[in-house]
Amino acid sequence: MSGPTQSLYAYAGGEDAMRRLAAAHYRRCLTDPVLSEVFGTVGHPGHVERLADWMGEVLGGPKRHTERHGGHAALLAAHAGRAITEAQRVRFVEAFEAAADEAALPAEPRFRAALRAYVEWGTAIARDVSQPGADTSSDEPVPLWTWDGLARPGRH
Repeated sequence: MSGPTQSLYAYAGGEDAMRRLAAAHYRRCLTDPVLSEVFGTVGHPGHVERLADWMGEVLGGPKRHTERHGGHAALLAAHAGRAITEAQRVRFVEAFEAAADEAALPAEPRFRAALRAYVEWGTAIARDVSQPGADTSSDEPVPLWTWDGLARPGRH
């Protein structure tokens, strides 16, 4: 099922929407008792920018995460050794959906379904590569998520 012709990034509202989403989500990660086990309770400079750049690129926006932060390989490496649990992964998805509401992203059901499908897929990868001894190396590009799901192969 195809959605509108514009990217998910453009449909969401572009860079401003990604920044609002990232800020709302990161705040939840720092204050939630389950997620603060992974994120801590004190914010790290640049995290909101990195998350906004990642989400923007994944959803079809500018390749800012690749250009500024090292792309797919850097994201995988950032999760190394964190030992993310399934409960933490699920809570991350829940916090993300609440952040999308707070950030006033479009509530259109097809958009929200595509966004949730990406976050479910991406958090499963983050959980897997965060386990002790997991291989976090990658020469793959940042994945591209569309209205129909994964368009460019990422790590899976």
